Amino acid sequence: MKTTIKTLLMWLAIAMPVMANDIYVTQSGDNLDLDITQDGQNNVAGNSTTAMSLTGSTMTFSISQVGDSNVIEAIINGSTYTGNINLTGGSNTVDLDCAANNCDTVSMSIDVTGSSADITVDLGSTADTSDYTGTIDITSNNTETFTLTANAAAADADIDITNTALGSSLGNTSNYTQSGDGDINGHSLTHSHTGEGATIDISQSGVYDNKLVLTTSGDNADIDITQSD
Repeated sequence: MKTTIKTLLMWLAIAMPVMANDIYVTQSGDNLDLDITQDGQNNVAGNSTTAMSLTGSTMTFSISQVGDSNVIEAIINGSTYTGNINLTGGSNTVDLDCAANNCDTVSMSIDVTGSSADITVDLGSTADTSDYTGTIDITSNNTETFTLTANAAAADADIDITNTALGSSLGNTSNYTQSGDGDINGHSLTHSHTGEGATIDISQSGVYDNKLVLTTSGDNADIDITQSD
């Protein structure tokens, strides 16, 4: 009997699915300092149906995920946001929405080492962000998709993407839209891409102060730039 129970437990352990490490946070209040670290596979910090919701002024939110197939989905409503997203692993998805209800001053960095990340950052879509500073560093051996939309009077983005894979079919796709009234020292974008087959679309608009420094190294790049006052 003991042998039968032990065998049954072993089979149950094998048959049970690997569960994700899920975190869902709904917070309201000022001066939040939130640090999240997840290590493993299929980590979730909010998802498309239940995003993390953080509301309050003077907010610091940082998250680190190690492993494959991780998800970050967060809605941030606050006048001042400072944060870092650090991802190590493959097939990760990030959707950060700081588009409505203030988000006046944003300082954010994103660091990705791995493959096949899909990152979307949306700032100030319905209310102009007065000051945005962002640093994004991505090192990949596969395809990456990065989308940044910033409606900010003073938007300063520094983006560095390195694709270590060989072959033009494994390039990165980057879409950057920065808008809002600039002048003086408004929109500024520095973008560096190393690797094969990059597809880069850049649009900056507003009243003056549109500055772009673009450096690419690799074959088969497809680059479109639009700047307007």
